[in-house]
Amino acid sequence: MKNEVKNGLIISVVVILIIALVYFMTAVFMTGEIGNKSNSDKKTTTASNNASSEYDNMIMAGRIFNQAEETYKVIIFSNNDAKEDLKTAISGYQGDNKLYVVDTDQAVNAYVKAEEDNTNPTSSKNLKVKNNALITISNGVVSSYINSDNQIINALK
Repeated sequence: MKNEVKNGLIISVVVILIIALVYFMTAVFMTGEIGNKSNSDKKTTTASNNASSEYDNMIMAGRIFNQAEETYKVIIFSNNDAKEDLKTAISGYQGDNKLYVVDTDQAVNAYVKAEEDNTNPTSSKNLKVKNNALITISNGVVSSYINSDNQIINALK
């Protein structure tokens, strides 16, 4: 009986340690949740020096349809490939609806890159973007999808 209890405790501790290790590895390498400076520590004064982590309201692509607001916008773009006027429009956005930012350069968001846009995704699993996209979501449904940089910039003004 004592051996069974001892073995059960050892197995429980090992399982807990494995779960903690998986969480830690995910938090460090996938999401950057642990070990990164906060956004306010990294901000610079010019839009040309913006890094992808400096945008307010950064989210992962998998959370696009899970936001609290009834209506909101999501910009999906590659910070490395985006033109400065697009970056400026994103950082200077002052619209009525909240704007969330998804950077496809981050490994966790890379799955949304595709050869063709899916202009009517119903979930983050079937979200596909060729270049950049500005999506408006109302009540959990895509109500607007813009994939032209010039139209995105105009919509963010």
